[in-house]
Formats: sequence, structure tokens, C-alpha cells
Amino acid sequence: MHRKGDTWNESETYADAVTLRPVRRVTRNADYNMTPNYHTNTGFSADGEFLVFVSQWASGSAILRCHVPTGDLTQVSEVYAHAGAPVLAPQSGWAVFAADGAVHAVHVHTLEERTLYEAKPHLRIARPSIDGDEQSVVFPLHPLHGEIAAGCRPSRGELAYFTDHGVSFDIVQVPLAGGEARVVYHERGCRSSHIPHCPTDGDLLLIDRDFPPRFHAGSDGATNRIWLLRLSTGELTELPSRDGGTFQVHCAWTFDGRHVLYHGRSERGGWYIGVTDHEGRVVREYGFHERDHYGHVSAAAPGRPAIILDGNLTSDLLLWLYYDAEQPRVEVIARHGTDWTGAPGQLAHPHPLADPTGRWISFNAAHGKRSDVYVVTL
Repeated sequence: MHRKGDTWNESETYADAVTLRPVRRVTRNADYNMTPNYHTNTGFSADGEFLVFVSQWASGSAILRCHVPTGDLTQVSEVYAHAGAPVLAPQSGWAVFAADGAVHAVHVHTLEERTLYEAKPHLRIARPSIDGDEQSVVFPLHPLHGEIAAGCRPSRGELAYFTDHGVSFDIVQVPLAGGEARVVYHERGCRSSHIPHCPTDGDLLLIDRDFPPRFHAGSDGATNRIWLLRLSTGELTELPSRDGGTFQVHCAWTFDGRHVLYHGRSERGGWYIGVTDHEGRVVREYGFHERDHYGHVSAAAPGRPAIILDGNLTSDLLLWLYYDAEQPRVEVIARHGTDWTGAPGQLAHPHPLADPTGRWISFNAAHGKRSDVYVVTL
């Protein structure tokens, strides 16, 4: 394991087996390496030159910065017992991440590091989001399983426990520069782990609302999962599908903030994949009822009217699904070839991210029991 400030290069390059595009395997060491997930504009700097991710070794985890053109890596944070994937403010260079019961920020160039929030022991921090003006951070707080919080061996699983005992979540907001934290939204009866800001409106969040008995694994089977939340008023706007399915598994903003990309399990089998606006009006939606592989959606770079897929339609390819016509059109980007069940949890999920300049797409891939970070040149 390296120390904060160390720079090294362990990368290798190859031509993609399908498209022959250049691909750089950024990492070859550590137990796992993972970029930010599928949320828009959270991994690359504004000029596309740098990418952030987390690496985990047996001795701990740290946030790393990659110089994309060369593959040079720099450890920018101190070592934590367990750090979550960072979220990068693309203009200012601050990366925010949850680690060891607190929310931290580190500047990926100066290496200045600060703690923004420390949670009470009975609460769990979910994924942070930075507003488009890069002034504030929000993150959901969930109560922990009561028996786990008390230091006892749980007598029942988490979903069953919260179904019986009730559930709630808070959204906490804190200045990115540090300062007083405040609860800006509270809801009982459900919880949310994903609350990304609209890229062009810091008052608007895209949130999951997960209800019992299945929460993030299926909700209540009736209530639509994805909503817009106007923080200043608390107003919720439902974003339903045309298909009628209510459980959109993942969703993401387009770079211009005008639309939301989503997909979900169709009641007719397979998937529906679509685009909706701020009023919940479906712009495009396509049914792929004979395709049943797991996957994610993420935004293509500005100017390309497409959704990036890492699964759903295939098990091993990154695809652009274009939504500029009634008939869907698919283009292969590169092969990720991940072993979806190899690394534990979500570490094997590709979670592709486009950089805002349109030059690169990053992804994760697992082979065996560990995962690495890759970048394909477009």
C-alpha cells in the first residue's frame, strides 16, 4: 500500500477486442479498485484529464487520482478502514466520500483534507452528492438495524427488521468548504440511498424512494421508485414509466440536466429503458422484453443523445443506446467482460462514466475475486 502523495504507474494498454478502440487498464494491484457509480459527472475533472476512484488493500482504503492520458496514479487521501467511492466536484477538484462513519473531502491536487460531518453511531451515511455550483454537499442518513447498533448479533435480516420497526431517512446538507450541517428533508415510511443533484439546478434532487417490505430489492411493488425533490419546498414529482413497471433499478441525469435516464424490470419480462423530463413526461421508452441480464444506465457525454448500458442487453459489452428516434439504435463502445459474480457486492459492476469532454469512458471490471479500473478512448 502506498502513502498519501505517492505517485506511480501500474497501467497497461490494449486494443479492444470488439471495436479496436484503445483501452487502458489503470490498475493491476490492490484488493479492489472502484470508480464512482453511474451518476452523471461525478468521476472526471471538467477537462477530462483526471479520474478519481477508491482502492482497498488489506490494510485499508484510500482515494486515488488518475491522470487519464498517462495512467499515472496519485494517492490523494489518508488511509481509512473503509472508504466509499468518491464523488468529484469537476471544476474545483474536491472529492467527497464517506469513510469510517463520517463524510470527508479531499482536494485531489493540493491534497488538503477535511471532515465535513461525523454521524452518530446508530446512523449510516449513504452516497453523497455535490451541487452543480460546487458549494454544498448532501447525503442521506439511515438508522442502523437496532440490534446491530446495540452491538448484538441480529436475530433477523435488515429488510424484515425495518418492515416491522418502521423506517425513515434524512437528507443532510453541509457546505463543501466546511461548516454547519442541517437536515433539509425528512421522510418516514421509506428510505433513499441515491440523491444526485440536477447538474444545472442545485435545488433539485433525483431520489429513490424505497418502501417496505423489499426496499432497494423491490420496494412495495406499487409505488413508483424515482422522484424529483425540490429541496426549497419539499415538493415531490413522480417520474413514472410508460411500461407501467414501478421499480426503476437505476437512474441518472443527462449532462444538461434536462432529462432523467432510467430502466426497470417490465411486467412483460425483460427491461424497459427510457428518458423522462422534469414533469414526469416520458420522452422515449423502449421495451426489450427478451433481454434479462442485469445492468445499469448512465449518461453519454454532452452532444450525444444516448444512454450508456453496461448490461441489460448483453452481459459483456458497453453500448450506446441512442434515443433520438422512435426506433432504438445500439452501438458497441467496448467490451468490459466483467465477471459479474466474481468480486463481492457491487465491485464487479462496470458502472460506466463518460467524461464531460467526450474523450473517455471509465468502467470497472472484475476477474476472479478482485476488480480494476479501465478507461476506453473514444
